[in-house]
Amino acid sequence: MIEIMNTGGENAGAEHDSSARVGRRRVLISGGILAAAAIGAVVWVWAPWVDRSPFTGYSVGTADGENTIPGSTADTCVRKSASEEETVIYDEDGHKLAAGRAPREGERLGPEFGDFAGDCLFVTRIDNIPGGKGSYFSAWGGGSKSEVAEEWLRESPEDQREGLKTAKKLDSEDAEELD
Repeated sequence: MIEIMNTGGENAGAEHDSSARVGRRRVLISGGILAAAAIGAVVWVWAPWVDRSPFTGYSVGTADGENTIPGSTADTCVRKSASEEETVIYDEDGHKLAAGRAPREGERLGPEFGDFAGDCLFVTRIDNIPGGKGSYFSAWGGGSKSEVAEEWLRESPEDQREGLKTAKKLDSEDAEELD
């Protein structure tokens, strides 16, 4: 009879141990899930893969040929007005982040530039733009702000210049639709 009691007692203890183990497993699994979610949230907000170091950006722009005069050499040109204006980069809240001045002389574009042939190309260097914003707002000469992607600012002036070969000019009606 003692053996029966011990057997019954062992089974009762095993059932108790089993429910305690299940409870501990649930707590451990729940804790693991919460820890993984917290780590995921921290990594998502911190985004260590994003380059936040300041960089030098470039803004390539053109002036219509009729609004320019010949420069110091045959392949250069100068704006008739608003030369050497500042290009300002803003964050989404409108805070000024960096600025650069357009050069006095630009490059007269040849026929390979299609719609931009005969126009004057200006490359503005903008130092110390804080990285990692994704997109910025740019304004030239105090004009209206337009959104610009960080990738475009990081693109070399040569690549931006090459992009003009296949780009199309917007006429005044198309430009108004974008505003």
